[in-house]
Amino acid sequence: MNQLLDNRYEILKKLHETNLSITFQGKDIKTATHRLCLIKQLKTHPQNTKLQQELEARFQQEAKTLENLGTHPQIPDSYAYFSENNQLYLVQEWIAGYNLEQKFQQQGKLTETEVKNILIKLLPVLEFIHRQHNIIHRDIKPTNIMLNSENLPMLIDFGIVKEIVSSINSQIPRNSVVGTPGFTPPEQILGKPTFASDIYSLGTTAIYLLTGEIPKNKFSWRSNVPNISQEFADILDKSIAENWSDRYQTATEMLTAISSPKTKLQITTTQPSLDPNLGNNQCLKIGIIVIIIGIISTATVIFYNNKNETPPTVTPTQEITEQEMLDAAIQKAEIAISKAKAAPEKEQLEIARDELQIAIQELENIPQNPEIDNQIQTKKSEYVKVINQINQALEKQPCYEAAWNCQEYPVKLDYDSFN
Repeated sequence: MNQLLDNRYEILKKLHETNLSITFQGKDIKTATHRLCLIKQLKTHPQNTKLQQELEARFQQEAKTLENLGTHPQIPDSYAYFSENNQLYLVQEWIAGYNLEQKFQQQGKLTETEVKNILIKLLPVLEFIHRQHNIIHRDIKPTNIMLNSENLPMLIDFGIVKEIVSSINSQIPRNSVVGTPGFTPPEQILGKPTFASDIYSLGTTAIYLLTGEIPKNKFSWRSNVPNISQEFADILDKSIAENWSDRYQTATEMLTAISSPKTKLQITTTQPSLDPNLGNNQCLKIGIIVIIIGIISTATVIFYNNKNETPPTVTPTQEITEQEMLDAAIQKAEIAISKAKAAPEKEQLEIARDELQIAIQELENIPQNPEIDNQIQTKKSEYVKVINQINQALEKQPCYEAAWNCQEYPVKLDYDSFN
């Protein structure tokens, strides 16, 4: 092709094209090694100069976000973003390796240990984009997780890129869903993704790697992995719960569950294969024990849903009401605001802010109900005000860094509803 972009990025070959973008492999001729790079051209059809200026401003903003995310070692670096000949381009780090779909096609189903290790390495990346940048990936799937030369999973192709293209291409519906069918949770399909949406997509990806199929719902996939440990299967089932509030709410919460000694012990004690040299009686005994354990475990899951919880007082088909959803969100917000008021350090204040943001998202996901809609909007406005106050406080230099405009912690919030 020999096309040169921004006077330095030479296009080597086209890799992939969709109705949204074109992806190329390129090289940076202004670096000593002519390093390889990934070039993504976003298809645009601007109709007038004013619109083009607005679109480029949006592109610059979103591309800057990708640049900030690239500071993480498991997210590709963003080298450049620019407009040329009325086309918008992103230039990112070239990852030498293969994605998890390619790995699956090459070797078949992954083992529990392999999948568990991938999750352990990838969940901190989710925590990074969620807590530090307030970003939801929205398109986690096997093809968007690359294994680099060090076998380290890299998170690529953020849904944010697809959102940019959707916003600037008049041929694409404004309400089009960012995500991939099968890996996208219900609330994201409705246009209301949360941090737990990424948990769902990651859990679905894990089950796909174990079984070769996208799970239809909880428990439906377990028969395809007969030797999986009960604890790890329960973790994956929780991650793909239909109701987002029933999933792990943070990546760290899921990581803690996977890394717990109990999970590790269960994995090592429930996966031994039967020795072909065992006598028939021994095999029969082992088989009976496994069946009994399976029946007990399944019954426990069905009737209790969590062995640490008391039996439910309502039927399994009873749905949570809008009022109960509102009460739960308010309770979560109260806890977050209390944490913010008492936060001794910046990091704790950021965590409290993120938890309050989750509560706001829960309010937004409550189905319309004329009886409580006004209360929902009132609470949402109050919480947004607190978020703004927290962000203002975080922007100020702490006392030990600056002698002026000092902001002490805990932060003094102008919010008196919770005491």
